[in-house]
Amino acid sequence: MEQYYVEGLFANRQGVKKARKTGVMPLSSIEPFAKAIWANSPEEAIQLATHDLDGGQWTEGPTVSKLSEEQRMRALGAPQLPGFGVPAKRKRK
Repeated sequence: MEQYYVEGLFANRQGVKKARKTGVMPLSSIEPFAKAIWANSPEEAIQLATHDLDGGQWTEGPTVSKLSEEQRMRALGAPQLPGFGVPAKRKRK
């Protein structure tokens, strides 16, 4: 088994019900989805993520990768927020 990172946007269960009634998806029901899933293949990871939506529906399809958002940003050399790095060693006097 390998670890896959699944990310995307989904409409929660209440939003799907409202969309069926009115035909319009309310923007307040759209939520981000980002989760690490252990699976044998990317297809199985998507299937498990879809099951985790609990009645929701994908609005912006799920993307599967082996790198997390943190690992991608570090590889790009993006600036890091203060306080999250390794503290610098103090010099002795």
